[in-house]
Amino acid sequence: MTTTTGARAGTAALWALTALATLIFLRTAYELLIPVVIAVLLSHAIEPLVARLERLRVPRALGAGLVVAALVLGVTWGVYAVRDQLKEAMDALPQAAQRVGVWLGADSAQKVQEAAQSPELIQRGVGWILSGAGHVTVIVFLLYFLLWSGDHFSRRFLELAGHSRRITAEVLGEINDQIQRFLLITAFTSAVVGVSTWAVLAMMNVRQAVVWGAMAGVLNSIPYFGPVIVSGGLLVIGLLQFGEPMAALKMSAASLAITSLEGWILTPLLLGKAERMHVVVVFLGVLLWTWLWGAWGTVLAVPMMVVVKSICDHVEPLAPISRLLSP
Repeated sequence: MTTTTGARAGTAALWALTALATLIFLRTAYELLIPVVIAVLLSHAIEPLVARLERLRVPRALGAGLVVAALVLGVTWGVYAVRDQLKEAMDALPQAAQRVGVWLGADSAQKVQEAAQSPELIQRGVGWILSGAGHVTVIVFLLYFLLWSGDHFSRRFLELAGHSRRITAEVLGEINDQIQRFLLITAFTSAVVGVSTWAVLAMMNVRQAVVWGAMAGVLNSIPYFGPVIVSGGLLVIGLLQFGEPMAALKMSAASLAITSLEGWILTPLLLGKAERMHVVVVFLGVLLWTWLWGAWGTVLAVPMMVVVKSICDHVEPLAPISRLLSP
């Protein structure tokens, strides 16, 4: 009995140390891991396109290059199409901050103006731009290499996890289908929220409606916090643009209504039981990943947890983690 208890305690201590070491690694290596995670998620989402081109006898290297090039050109065209509204939004930020400072008092207005013109803030902004450009470059190249290699690394992972070669293909297919389904549903619902928000704001004559619609679509992937951020931001923008509390409340309420309908009706209809997770686990997971990776962790938290759950659903030693994440 004593030996068994000691063995269990040793195993628990080993798992605790492993979890602690993993958290330390994730927090310290976030600049390396964030573009890798984004590239892996994108590769799962668009792998069916490359596979279809391969079935049409297009070499995989060429098909992966065509898909990645189309994705880059599409994003570039989208940004170029809304360049005027993006410029207006950036120009309006200092004015909005100054007006908020005026509301808070003369001292606050002066402090806001000094902060907006500080060299440190400008230097930090330039650093963010350069860092973002570096991340985009890594994501594009890594995405191409992952699509080119196909399921090579996934098969090796499952073999290391204890699956024989005979069942690796079946398990890998189920994992890929589960991840792809979630990512495509998330992209579809985010697009619906973004377009709906843009249309409603445009009818309300809100400036930079396209920018706010895109922001609503992106932040819609963040449970609980995303809709609150967008509706709160629209409340402030409405007060600054129209100067009337009722108009600002209408903008905020419209955004919240769109995201609520999507969360209560559309997403539950599309998601299967395999992709769903316990609400408490999702909430705590968003908090954990936000602490680890900041804003990027907030956006990537749910997709990463779905990936982990999909793997745990099909790898027997990880079944307890799957039960923990399940509703």
